Formats: sequence, C-alpha cells, structure tokens
Amino acid sequence: MYSLLLQHISRYVQLNEDELHTFFNALELKKLRRHHFLLQEGDICKRDYFVIKGGLRQYETDKEGKERIIHFGFENWWITDRHSLITQTPSIYNIEALEHTEVLQINITTLKTLYDQIPRLERYFHLVLQESFALWQRRILQLQKPAEEKYRAFQADYGAIEQRLPQQYIASYLGITRETLSRIRSQQ
Repeated sequence: MYSLLLQHISRYVQLNEDELHTFFNALELKKLRRHHFLLQEGDICKRDYFVIKGGLRQYETDKEGKERIIHFGFENWWITDRHSLITQTPSIYNIEALEHTEVLQINITTLKTLYDQIPRLERYFHLVLQESFALWQRRILQLQKPAEEKYRAFQADYGAIEQRLPQQYIASYLGITRETLSRIRSQQ
C-alpha cells in the first residue's frame, strides 16, 4: 500500500525506517467509488491526499452550472484544495473520483506535528510544493495559448492518462469546447 508513496518520497529525500514508520502510521487509506467526492464545495479542506490507485478531478462550478476543471490527480500524485487547507476557509472546489480510487490521506494538523519530529518530511513537502508551483505557472501560461498548443501541451504532460479521461473533461481542463477538441484530434 505504501510502495508508491515510498518511491515518490525517495525521489526527493531519504527518510530512515523509523521516520517512514512514523509517517506511514499517520496516514489513513480512503477508498472512493466513481463519482464520489473527496471534497465538496463549501467544505473546509483538512487533509492532503496521495493517490495510490485511480483518478480524481478538481473543479469548480460557476453560477450557470458550468464545470471548470483545474486539475487532475492520478496515481503517484498529491491532490488537495491548497487554499482551503492553508486558510481553513470553505472550498470553492469539488474533488471527485473519476473511477474507483484509493488515496492515502493525512490531516494537516498531524502533518504539521510530524514536521517538527521529521524535518526531512517537511523538506519533502516543500520540494513537492515547489514542483507543483512550477507546474501551475506553466499551466497558467498554457491557458493563454491557442487551442492546438494547449492540447499538445496536455498530451505532453498527461499523455499516459488521456485515454482514461472523457473528452468533455479534457475540453473543460483546456478551456475549449468539445467540438474544438474533436476538430484538433481529427487533424492529428
């Protein structure tokens, strides 16, 4: 159950057996069926989630009921509503399972306590957040590009999971219509 997370941690820092044991004991396994929510709009996010199986989408719904996907989370990725988690204010996002999904979750209060006990764990999360921030910067820039460039960038970043996503979710993530996405795909 922890092997994927252990590999992920090892990419950034080396924790000894006692540190890993302490960290892993603080994690809880949560299983979600398709279309079940990890977090719903209006809830206060209290956990960070590491996906060990399945996939999730993070999205907001506007006043007209249109969903806008901002993020996907699949195996070997962390996902949460970072703003709600840090500020402890109601989330504007939903995080929904796209398929049967299993995550390892940790409460933010517990995690902060572990930072004092395991400084390298704090370093791990710091490095993960830095990488995440860099990806978000690139995503913001990509949203300004023409539809074809957005799709090519999506394929480069998410090619391995593209087949697991409905076309309407890819279009929503890219900020284009399904028709535009179909046209781009047919031209390739």
